Amino acid sequence: MPIKYELDHEQSMKLFDAMAKIPKLSEELANKVLHGGGSQLMMQKIIDFTPVSKVDKKHAKSSKPLKDTMINLGFEIKTKGGAAKNKGSFGYLVFPNEGRGSSNPIAQRFFEKGMEQSNPEIFEQLLAALDEAHNIIGK
Repeated sequence: MPIKYELDHEQSMKLFDAMAKIPKLSEELANKVLHGGGSQLMMQKIIDFTPVSKVDKKHAKSSKPLKDTMINLGFEIKTKGGAAKNKGSFGYLVFPNEGRGSSNPIAQRFFEKGMEQSNPEIFEQLLAALDEAHNIIGK
């Protein structure tokens, strides 16, 4: 179950205003922030909320279980691999996130929690990069 970084309406309007001040550079700067550190920040926040079972084994939380895909003005984060039987796969993380299965009937929503916690910081980084560029070249 991948998640995508998205803005709410108010954030979209603020970002639109900031990007309009430097139209030729804004897309490049936004992609640099999102791809350079935004996706990594969000992955770390998701991992922070990832549950660890009591079973003595290698856990996804300590094994870099996520991967990101860069898209223009955004990114997508999903678990590595597919079936849990495949080596290096963490596709099973969707089950505790959604609360599927007899051993975990409660949805833990760690993907969403990580996204919600990282969103304001990523948004502030976007605005700061655009404002800084506008202050340097816009005057």
